[in-house]
Amino acid sequence: MNQSQFQLGSSESSSALTPILMGQAEAASNPNPADPAGPRPESYRRSKHQQQQRQLTEADSRRPDVGASYARFSSDLQRDESNEDQQRKCRELAEVNSHEIRPDLEFEDFATSGTKRERDGLNAMLKAGEAGEFNVLYVFSLSRLARESVITLPLLKDIVYVFRIRFISVTEGIDSDRDGWELIAAIYAIIHERYVKELSANVLRGQEGTVLGGYSVGDWCFGYGSQEVPGSEVSRRGKNVKPRKTYMILMEHAAWVVRIFHWYVEEGKSICWIVRELNRLKAPKDHRSTTPDWDHPLVVNVLSNAKYIGTWPWGEKYNSRDPKTGNLSQKFRSEEECRPWTRHFPDLRLIADEIFQHAQVKLEANAKKWDEHRKDKGRLSGSSESCNGRTVNKLLHKLMVCDACGHPFQYLGKRLRCSGYARGLCDVRTSLAAEPAEQRILEVILDRMEKDDEWFQLVHQHALASHREFLTHAPGELEAKVSELRELESRIARLVDSIELGNAAADVNARLSQRRQEQTALHRDVERLKAESRQQAPEPTEAWVREQLAHMRERLSDPSSGANEAIRNLLGRIRLIESQRPGRKSKILVGQLRLDIRCTVPDRGSVTAGHTLDHPGESILIEFDDRDPGDGPRNRAKELQDQGLLNVEIAKQLGVSRSRVTALIKEWYECHGQTVPDGRTRRSGLEVKHLEPPLYQSIADQVMLLYDQKQLLSEIAEQLNVDINTVTKSIKFWHKSRNLPVPDGRTRRKNLTRKSR
Repeated sequence: MNQSQFQLGSSESSSALTPILMGQAEAASNPNPADPAGPRPESYRRSKHQQQQRQLTEADSRRPDVGASYARFSSDLQRDESNEDQQRKCRELAEVNSHEIRPDLEFEDFATSGTKRERDGLNAMLKAGEAGEFNVLYVFSLSRLARESVITLPLLKDIVYVFRIRFISVTEGIDSDRDGWELIAAIYAIIHERYVKELSANVLRGQEGTVLGGYSVGDWCFGYGSQEVPGSEVSRRGKNVKPRKTYMILMEHAAWVVRIFHWYVEEGKSICWIVRELNRLKAPKDHRSTTPDWDHPLVVNVLSNAKYIGTWPWGEKYNSRDPKTGNLSQKFRSEEECRPWTRHFPDLRLIADEIFQHAQVKLEANAKKWDEHRKDKGRLSGSSESCNGRTVNKLLHKLMVCDACGHPFQYLGKRLRCSGYARGLCDVRTSLAAEPAEQRILEVILDRMEKDDEWFQLVHQHALASHREFLTHAPGELEAKVSELRELESRIARLVDSIELGNAAADVNARLSQRRQEQTALHRDVERLKAESRQQAPEPTEAWVREQLAHMRERLSDPSSGANEAIRNLLGRIRLIESQRPGRKSKILVGQLRLDIRCTVPDRGSVTAGHTLDHPGESILIEFDDRDPGDGPRNRAKELQDQGLLNVEIAKQLGVSRSRVTALIKEWYECHGQTVPDGRTRRSGLEVKHLEPPLYQSIADQVMLLYDQKQLLSEIAEQLNVDINTVTKSIKFWHKSRNLPVPDGRTRRKNLTRKSR
């Protein structure tokens, strides 16, 4: 741009600014905007939204001061009256400032640390402050609000600048209406935060002195306790001093510790077995336990605790607090830092060193076995749905419960077992094959849907009743919702009018916001009911019901479509009862379930929740028997026995022991309601009574060859090196095996030419 252009632009801009400057001068000479001599330009008039915002601000400035207070004490060792004393001091200062604190606006927390952000009383106070229920907040001390500066300062910002509430601290003299209050509050926030750190250091120093003195600091575990040291309170200062304590062995609990090590090391029992046995015997637990039952980690902690060999470490972990939330987590100290705090008490030894070391070797081997299956924090990779690779639940997931103890049956590989039995809390040890059980339940459901005409008619009746109830109640429900919406809109209009007139109460903003939310919800209900009314769905026919049942069958057949949820709606919980079948030692599980017809087809419209039919579903019993009595080892054993085989031969063919064959045959007769025959009687009727032929049978042919040569029986016995009775038995066996009459020995002897040697 050249100089002339620049000058021209400058002159044009100056000429354009002349009316604006003259208007500003006139406005300065006539400060009254209502004066007709000086009207404002049309573009200066405020919009309706700006007017409403200005009216709300003016109404907020004119509202009366309503006070509230917040109190807190941090330890359960303090008195409950501590909060009342704080509230009393807040009320006294409020009276001086001409403020009134209503009882319902006195918020408090009991035995809650100021380092925690989430507190019930604090959250209630903030919610009420945000809703505009009060505009002045009193606290006895800034430390009551919080003891972490990263929590205190953001809270103060929200209270003062977001909620527009005046903040007053009684002891520190903080008042948000005074200039420079933020600096004072920040200084005190750091002081209160430092107090917590100094308190933690002082507690650690006191506990360290107790540890180095050989006294108890409450870190005794299962098998031990503590006892007072008489006269030790004399050397202590303060009010209500108590004597120091030392460790002692609790013989009742120590016996269980010895038993656990004996089971694990000497007898080689698994940890799961030990857990079941401890729960079965109702063994006591550590004084810190909150549940009566033993579990796997608790037994591992006992087996790995070095205190049982007289080595007592202390201070291995320390509490680390998140300053933003106040949540605590434990972290390990270094070994060098903990070494001075490790004590040795040979008189408290319960387990020998070699037994303890053997236990550590077994624990370490077991840990290495599962290392590859654990995630970074030690959790098994297959122990949660988020990391086990299973995107959908199995068909019977959390559906089957034990009737004896109420615990669910859990998937353990290909079988289902009561989770209470694994911990020794239940005596039901019978497991269930998962795949056959799933197929059996689906067969029962699908059989009802496809073949049971009476059940189908009940489903159809329910669909008709649901449809008719919708037709009866839907118009009335729609009319009621519309009337309620009109009444609510009238209330909102009155609230807006009161704001515009400047007669609004202190909590009008919160009430208006609440009414707006109710209006939105009512709008959704009205639109839904109108849409359902416009659809005018026809009355459900039998064909429609069969179509819905077909959709249900497809959903049950496809696990990815939510079959578990569908079965849960149809059956609820399946109770498994352990039952004893006649003639069998092993037990089976019987499932008790109810097929609810109300969940087989979708309801049409909005049916009232209390609607039911007289017969929502009948109780069904299903026997889950893994072994089929018609096609099992028992039938095979009986078939081989009928072929004349010996039990030992049957055992070889079935791959079981001879005693198992005897049991199978006995079960077969008992299952068929027959008397078990005598084994000796059967054996006597067998042609072959031995797996290997006895001596008299094996030499029968040789005996008969010499016998036909007219030799004497004594000579035959001498040649074959056997007894004469064995020769006689061989002759008898040879003739009987060929269905020949056994010759008489006296008659043969008479016909012999030589009757002696």
